Amino acid sequence: MFYGIRLDMYLKACYNQPAKPNFETGHNMSIVSVRKTEDYGQDTLDRAVAKHFDALKIADDLRPGMKVTVKPNLLTARRPNQAVTTHPNLILAVAKWLRERGVDDITVADSPAGPYHAANLRTVYGVSGMNALEGAAKLNYDTGWKEITCPEGFRNRSFNIINPIADADYIINVAKLKTHSMTTMSGGIKNMFGSIPGLQKPEMHYKYPKQEDFANMLLELAGTVRPNVTVIDAVEAMEGNGPNSGDRRFMGFTLASRDVFAQDYIAAGMMGIEPKTVPMLELAVAKGLFSPSDITVTGDGAQTNPKPFKLPDSKKFLGFLPNFMRGPVSKGAALILKPLPHLTEAKCIGCGKCAESCPPHLIKIAGGKARIPQKGCISCFCCQEVCPAHAIEVRRRLGKTL
Repeated sequence: MFYGIRLDMYLKACYNQPAKPNFETGHNMSIVSVRKTEDYGQDTLDRAVAKHFDALKIADDLRPGMKVTVKPNLLTARRPNQAVTTHPNLILAVAKWLRERGVDDITVADSPAGPYHAANLRTVYGVSGMNALEGAAKLNYDTGWKEITCPEGFRNRSFNIINPIADADYIINVAKLKTHSMTTMSGGIKNMFGSIPGLQKPEMHYKYPKQEDFANMLLELAGTVRPNVTVIDAVEAMEGNGPNSGDRRFMGFTLASRDVFAQDYIAAGMMGIEPKTVPMLELAVAKGLFSPSDITVTGDGAQTNPKPFKLPDSKKFLGFLPNFMRGPVSKGAALILKPLPHLTEAKCIGCGKCAESCPPHLIKIAGGKARIPQKGCISCFCCQEVCPAHAIEVRRRLGKTL
């Protein structure tokens, strides 16, 4: 029996409502298109996108004058070959495909880590290669946001969503496949977290410090924004201490689906990660958002990598235990096994990005170096996620590096 049923019980107890499907499905929702995509050559990506969208019948959705927003993963200012951000050639392939079918109002938009302002966007666009999209799509510089009401029955009543996503007629979510220090993996579901503006994202970490609650928030965010189709860049992915400090890993695939939950389930399996160990996927199954038995994989097939992806250091001990084991284990062992960020002072450049992204505002800059206290830390690893110098690693409370 799928152990996510225990989370079903958790939902009933905590939210005083039965866990049930929260949003409707459309045509081809159970189809996940998987294509071998050996490189980032433009012709290669153009063909892959065309095959994906043909398989999903995306052209049936389009109409003249519609406003399309393409949402990449632009976590921070990293070059395309560092496997942190969605490759610009894949975004260009999507934009070209749309233009060939008469859609010309195309905006590329994301809210990277840090403050949501034009200067930060300009830097991230430049370093990540998005400036090459000029002429094919507009780069967003509108830093406003709107409060969007969630569907009835959600724990969250509303989310603040950046304007180009809130105002779009059609949303194409183009994620980067990576491991993730808090959520185990980052694919289509986690990519929607960039719909929330700037430093409001750390506020969500602070509001939901427990893994189960944060996973539920991500599912409800995806269910509120409801991307029409998701494409995953898994040509070069990331393993280890993702989403920013891990190691590049060649996979040679792209994926696409109307069902972001089923798609992440397939992507996790291709990484060699058991889907039920990914909290948001386990919870999605428990809530009935998709059924693994109903997924149809088309194209080149979902091939499991013979060498599983290296997991983040934060997932190598208590934080990676199934929920039903954490209760009895955590009371005595959490003090010893709790994962915590640790600064390697020699690498720290004193930029302050960790401090501005710390949900409980514990981190301070003193003497040109970050100071990261253990007391009060919620182990969200936002500091590690945004550190440009890779100066933050994960340790147990007793000080052993993992």
